[in-house]
Amino acid sequence: MSAHPPFGYQKDPKDKNRLIVEEVGSEVVKRIFEMSRLGLGSRKISNILNDEGVPTPRNHRKTLSGEEPKPNKRWRAEVVIGILRNQTYLGDTVQGFMEYARFGRTPPKRKPKEEWIITPNTHEPLVDVETWEFAQKLIDSRIHPTKSKEVHIFAGLLKCEDCGYTLGYSTKKDKSNNAYYSCGQYRRYGRKICTNHYIRKDTLEQVVLDDIRKYSRLAKGESDKLTKQLLKQNGDKDERKLKSLAADLKKLNTRYTELDSILKRLCEDNVTGKLTDDRFNKFLTGYETEQSEVSMKVENTQQEIEQIKANKKDTDSFIELIRNYTKIMELDRTVLMELIDKIVIGQSKEIYGQKAIDITIYYRFIGAIS
Repeated sequence: MSAHPPFGYQKDPKDKNRLIVEEVGSEVVKRIFEMSRLGLGSRKISNILNDEGVPTPRNHRKTLSGEEPKPNKRWRAEVVIGILRNQTYLGDTVQGFMEYARFGRTPPKRKPKEEWIITPNTHEPLVDVETWEFAQKLIDSRIHPTKSKEVHIFAGLLKCEDCGYTLGYSTKKDKSNNAYYSCGQYRRYGRKICTNHYIRKDTLEQVVLDDIRKYSRLAKGESDKLTKQLLKQNGDKDERKLKSLAADLKKLNTRYTELDSILKRLCEDNVTGKLTDDRFNKFLTGYETEQSEVSMKVENTQQEIEQIKANKKDTDSFIELIRNYTKIMELDRTVLMELIDKIVIGQSKEIYGQKAIDITIYYRFIGAIS
């Protein structure tokens, strides 16, 4: 209903309230998401588009309408982020996300997402869910480069096991001349808030790389074994449990239908005088109570079934994703963002005279693997 459709779309000439893909702009949108998937930030993407002379969304819209584009209009990082954040590119219509003041010149405010009106699958998407969610994760991580303009591959992914704060990369070397990460709270406030939670960069890279290789090999060669392991750790919900629940659901639905028939006959018997009002009310209360209980059990069973299916779907997604990394030789930012949600670093401790650190890797879709 807005005056201008989002960049990459145009209004359908046959139905002004429907979006259709606009060929030139849509290719730019797809490319922006692809560059984001490769780990490029919004500023870098905008610089590339400016260097190549790609028209901005506003100038492109003017060209489509036959107007003269404004000279020296350049892409800005904020425009790129706006495109990457726009759920319209998933094929959804999003409305009611801004709150406008009725009087005065108060600027509009963005509403919380839970208050938005989202209608899914209203038009052709330009990106898939996986690509869009990956872009959101990159933006949310709010990564800032160091003074040397370098963004470290673990930036935003490392969390302290005790205080939950992010582990930061140290630009200084330790006593052995090794680069390392340590708890930001400890570095800022000392032992009053937390402890060091120190880990060498090369050690962490090797641990994570070995873990990815391990599960990638399992996903490729023994996917059934890995699937069972992952399903078991998520509550021991396997195919047998699913079949049992399906059988229970069938019985419950049958009983619900039977109770409907019984209640109908009770009403008929009461109307024809075969059943007194006292007995009718007594039976009615009992059967209605049972039907309400059956209805609640049906709902709970359906939810449990959906949860198992969701767990299975997440497991399949993880296996499909990680099996592509059997030949991985080194880590980079894109690999980590695609596979991992976070890595929790524990405090070092001494075991039999050797220092040990608990490192828990939380993979996308499935979390930590036990």
